[in-house]
Amino acid sequence: MAENLSDAPMQPLSVNVADWAESASQLGKTIVDLTRDAMNAPGRLGQAGQLLTGGGAAGSVPEVLFAFALMLICAIGVACLVGLALRSQRHRLRLIAPPFELPSAFALLRAGLVDAAPPAAYLIAGLGGADLLFSDHGLVFHGSETFQSVLAMAVTTSSIVWFASVFLSLPLGVGRPGLRLFPIDETDAAVLRSFIRHVLLLGGGSWTAASGLYYCWIGEGLPRLIMVAAGLLAGAMCVRGLARAWQHLVGFGKVWAVLAVSAVIGLTAIWVVALLSGRLPPFRELLETVLVLIGVAAADGTVSLALVRFRRHLAAGKILTRRFYEPRPDSEDQPLVLVEEPAAAHGSQAIAAEMGRAAGELVDRIHEALHWGQTIVVVLLLAHFWSVDLGALLGPAGARTWFGSVVDAGFTLLAGWYIWILFDASLAFRLSREEGGPQSRARTIQPLLHAIGRLVIGAVAVMSALSSLGANIAPLLASAGVIGIAVGFGAQTLVRDLFSGACYLIEDVFRVGDYIEGGSAKGVVERITFRTVALRHQNGPLYFVPYGSLGVVRNNSRDWVIDKFEIPLPHTVQSERVRKLVKKVGQEMLEDEALAKLMVGPLKAKLLRIEPGVKVFRCKFQTLPERQFELRTEAYRRLEAALAEAEIPFADSTSRIAVYPGTSVALQAVA
Repeated sequence: MAENLSDAPMQPLSVNVADWAESASQLGKTIVDLTRDAMNAPGRLGQAGQLLTGGGAAGSVPEVLFAFALMLICAIGVACLVGLALRSQRHRLRLIAPPFELPSAFALLRAGLVDAAPPAAYLIAGLGGADLLFSDHGLVFHGSETFQSVLAMAVTTSSIVWFASVFLSLPLGVGRPGLRLFPIDETDAAVLRSFIRHVLLLGGGSWTAASGLYYCWIGEGLPRLIMVAAGLLAGAMCVRGLARAWQHLVGFGKVWAVLAVSAVIGLTAIWVVALLSGRLPPFRELLETVLVLIGVAAADGTVSLALVRFRRHLAAGKILTRRFYEPRPDSEDQPLVLVEEPAAAHGSQAIAAEMGRAAGELVDRIHEALHWGQTIVVVLLLAHFWSVDLGALLGPAGARTWFGSVVDAGFTLLAGWYIWILFDASLAFRLSREEGGPQSRARTIQPLLHAIGRLVIGAVAVMSALSSLGANIAPLLASAGVIGIAVGFGAQTLVRDLFSGACYLIEDVFRVGDYIEGGSAKGVVERITFRTVALRHQNGPLYFVPYGSLGVVRNNSRDWVIDKFEIPLPHTVQSERVRKLVKKVGQEMLEDEALAKLMVGPLKAKLLRIEPGVKVFRCKFQTLPERQFELRTEAYRRLEAALAEAEIPFADSTSRIAVYPGTSVALQAVA
């Protein structure tokens, strides 16, 4: 009679449809018997009092219950003293890390030990005090076996509830944001911790009451009905709490809420059926389900925090370095010098913003894929813990049922879809680090790689899905082989164009917006297709040039341009004076903010050659691609004004023919 409720001769729970159908006919009779036994429980109170007091040897029932309550209060007092002694440690743990940062394992362990100290002290004080005061040689009285068992059970159960509350509330980090594994604010964390404690108190209190009544042999019906009522109430509380939290959840949180509601409903049904059918309470299934739901939520919170840091790392990554050669600024006769600089030296803020956007999109896609993986793992684990054989529904691997084939095809398409979106997001992030960001490299090559990746991944996924459904894909593969052979033998030019275009794009020879010269055409690259590049000539015509016909490509839109022009001056002018005058004009242009943004090198001049009556000076400056024309116009305007101010005229090197009257025609070349 003094046996624990869980020690009753019951069969282990098996969530098997056949077992449930077999026991359905006995369930009604069992419920009637338990109800009748519960109604007879008041008549057994006298017998329960005798068992609790040892036939009155320990005193009356109120005296024994008072000693019982006093013992628990003293154990709680010891736990509170331990908690006060560790108060400083708890305060220090609040400052371990900034909010929503992934805490270290050591910080979590230390916080867990500090929070677990009070319930540990309570357990030691309760069991030690019970043995010291109420054992066979107790200092207060010799408690009966039933009294000692009930007291030990009450202390142990309340300690377990306390430890469970600490374990479940630790990832919430209430009061210690640096230790929070869930990306929620302080208010939501406090509400969630309060809800967890209420559910645990309901479960622990109902189990203590039911086990205490069972120890006192009130009967089996009332304890089971108490636990059934507690299970239904706890299930309703959980479903209600999840429904209220639905509007505050985002992303995987909504999926987790659906999984949690389904698990709560299923577990409540298992709990009620098990207790009403005379079986053991399904504590193992309950614990495993709770651990799975908490574990997947904590794992998602940890992954979210890790991905936030990963996103910051990607967004703060170094922009790719570009290398090019440029003339030495001091002398044109010296060799070119190698220059290395970030690819986004011009417009780095736009590139950084694009990198951040692409990094965020990539991390979001990774997170979505992990959400699907977490959902599948939860479903498989719950099915395993609840003894639901999913493999039997899908059929054996060699002979799938139609449902199993559809599931296989669905998983194949889902995997193909996420492989595709991860490929696309990774490609966008990689190209966002290139020079010019979305305006050049990405805009040029991403559409082609996007189309190729979609074609290849989509074809493989569809073929695999058709194979999972039982379709014979051998004719399709054979047709693809025949088409490949036909292309290889009958379309050499097409293959040459495709391979040439792939090489041009991979080696970054030109991009959309570049002005190039190749083959017999030149112009601005407007668009790129699989086989041709469209060039817009400066006069308006649009040329479609196959890649195989481009040959040597001259790109006029890369890195920098040196523009040169000549000015003829009289042979009487001093060369050094002209050089200084041009240098002064170049310095004035650099001091102009609008022009300085376009100029890479200053305007310079040197004496190029001397002709009869003429000195020809060559002027040059280094500028950004495609901006040399407007800078040259501005240089002409400023030089004309400066020469006029210095009273230096332009020389006229045109040959003239003079005819003198009264003589034969004489030719005289006047410079």
